[in-house]
Amino acid sequence: MYQEDNKTNYIKIILRVVLFILIFLLTFKLFSMAVNKRKSYIDNNNMDHNLTSMQEVALKYFKDANIELSVGENRKISLSELIDKNLIGELKDEYKYTCEKNESYIELLRLDNEYRVKSYLVCNNKKSDKFTYVDSLTKEEIKNQEPTTEAIIPTTEPTPTTRTTTTRTTTTTKKTTKKTTTEAPKTTQEVTVPVTQPVDDTYKVQFNSNGGAWINPITVKKGDKVTLPTPKKPGYTFYQWIDSSGKVYEGTITPDRNLVLIAKWR
Repeated sequence: MYQEDNKTNYIKIILRVVLFILIFLLTFKLFSMAVNKRKSYIDNNNMDHNLTSMQEVALKYFKDANIELSVGENRKISLSELIDKNLIGELKDEYKYTCEKNESYIELLRLDNEYRVKSYLVCNNKKSDKFTYVDSLTKEEIKNQEPTTEAIIPTTEPTPTTRTTTTRTTTTTKKTTKKTTTEAPKTTQEVTVPVTQPVDDTYKVQFNSNGGAWINPITVKKGDKVTLPTPKKPGYTFYQWIDSSGKVYEGTITPDRNLVLIAKWR
């Protein structure tokens, strides 16, 4: 009886020790998760603050410089150059490490009717970017930017127009003392020449890479097929092409209208 009681006590002690260890490990795990979550929040908040500062400087710089680019052309200036021009000070992360001056930059890319301003920042192996858009005429920031779309104008067959050409001849009477010759009158003749406008039998497919590398638009004849390109963006995996209504386009398509396709990333 005494031995059974001792055995029971040992089991209780062991169970209490195991329970204490489990509670300690669970508490430590929860504490670590809370610390990591707070650290991640601080990291992201600090990175976003630095990107916002770069974005403000980028908008002012490109507006003051009054830069004009052709569609598809881009202009880039590094963080180091911005600091040298006294446009911004050194940027640091939450641990006071200085952000990379040569790898970080702002970039202006000309789209159809607007400029895309990109701010790219590298701080202590952490990378992030931010985009905004500027009207190509006013150089003012476009608020609440939606993906660029192209107005679609229904194609109608042109109505043939006619041009009337009238040719007139005159009747001349010649009189002499020996013989009188009278030319027969000629009738007026109307010539109708139909003039038709050329029919545009092509569609244009444009690509908004949504932060990725620039892709040239493709012009395709009606009824022909076009194979969609695969865009590239550092640190991201291309997912699919969509239009402004959210319709998905994949592989090879046969356009039935002008399209602006927007890249989706993961």
